[in-house]
Amino acid sequence: MVGLRTLARAFPTVHVFAISLDRPAESRELATKIAKDGRGDLGFPLLFDPRAETIDRYGLRDPSYAHQDLDGVPRPAVFVLDREGKVRWSKIESDYRERPTTEEVAAALDSFE
Repeated sequence: MVGLRTLARAFPTVHVFAISLDRPAESRELATKIAKDGRGDLGFPLLFDPRAETIDRYGLRDPSYAHQDLDGVPRPAVFVLDREGKVRWSKIESDYRERPTTEEVAAALDSFE
């Protein structure tokens, strides 16, 4: 999330959104915690996908959580879409501890902005 905050500032014409199963109160708590690092607010919305519809549409549901309380949790991913909504770049990680790097996403944005 912190890396996405940096990208949102570096690319002010780009719209950044984070989508998860976290309820709005949980997302607000996370955003508040991140902002306490002294580098400011996230600067983009954290969206609630209660039925994992968007998560499933992009094939992000992590199968390791199937039939558990956390069923529907997405694998870490970043998608870069153009103005028409076409996916121009994406990276999906299989390990929840891994995230697409800020540099990878910035390079993708630079390639067509």
